[in-house]
Amino acid sequence: MEPVQLSVVVASHNAAAVMPSCLAALEGQCDRRTEVIVADSSTDDTPDLVRRRFPWVRLLHFDDPLAIAALRARGIAAAAGRVIAILDPYSIAADDWVREVLRAHDRRDNLVIGGSVDLHRPESRSWSAWAIYLNEYGLFMPPVVRGETWIVPGSNVSYKRAALFDAGQPRYREFWKTFVNWEVARAGSPLWLEPAIRVTLDKPIALGDFLRTRYDHGRCFAGLRVRGSPGVVRVGRAASASVVWLVQTWRWTRGFWPKRRHRVRFVLTLPIQLALFGVWAWGEACGYARGAGRSCEQLFY
Repeated sequence: MEPVQLSVVVASHNAAAVMPSCLAALEGQCDRRTEVIVADSSTDDTPDLVRRRFPWVRLLHFDDPLAIAALRARGIAAAAGRVIAILDPYSIAADDWVREVLRAHDRRDNLVIGGSVDLHRPESRSWSAWAIYLNEYGLFMPPVVRGETWIVPGSNVSYKRAALFDAGQPRYREFWKTFVNWEVARAGSPLWLEPAIRVTLDKPIALGDFLRTRYDHGRCFAGLRVRGSPGVVRVGRAASASVVWLVQTWRWTRGFWPKRRHRVRFVLTLPIQLALFGVWAWGEACGYARGAGRSCEQLFY
């Protein structure tokens, strides 16, 4: 039996509406050297849908309502590939995605390689959908520049096995992309962005729900970042969180504007984006001051 070259991990929670598009995009690209693992804690019919329509997928279903970091870690622990890729159920891979992921890892020594994220069927999207996409993935909208980078998209990223395993054992009980990537970069392997690895995003999330999760993401991130830190560090970071929304807006604008695409949509949705950045910043301030609370447990996408 040929060794598995690529394991694709998809963490899902109540994703029945989008999972068929995600898995169908992978189906024609997968052979015996590729495995797709769906780590699922859904209460809808996602697991039945996967079993019925995609029997070639390895389904790991958990009755407990596991958050995304735990689901990704369970999927990674079960992966056999020399390269392990992370997709969201909202990610629709390009026809050559599998080939390009493996090609990039064959050519590059970088342990972490990300790709681009475009909006799926952009002409039919509402202004709120555009705002959500630009706020979350505007930096990764094509064209992206090939090379070393400070950030990669969580919905289109892949890892050499050595980044995630020690002596055959999974390194992380929970997979938090930002902290894993920081650890890899500090160890001497810069993050890499590869334009040829392409997905589009179909994420039908209500703006109000997304706004809530921005708070939880911000608070979870901050709480994990300062866990075990002395009080003076926590207070200092909490105070600095007041300018986070400005820093994020500047970074996103600087990264997005040179792409010369959808500038009008970017400007018209800027008030919503500012609100989303502001809610994230408030979450960060609370996380630094009071810890993560239950925010990490409420992150399902």
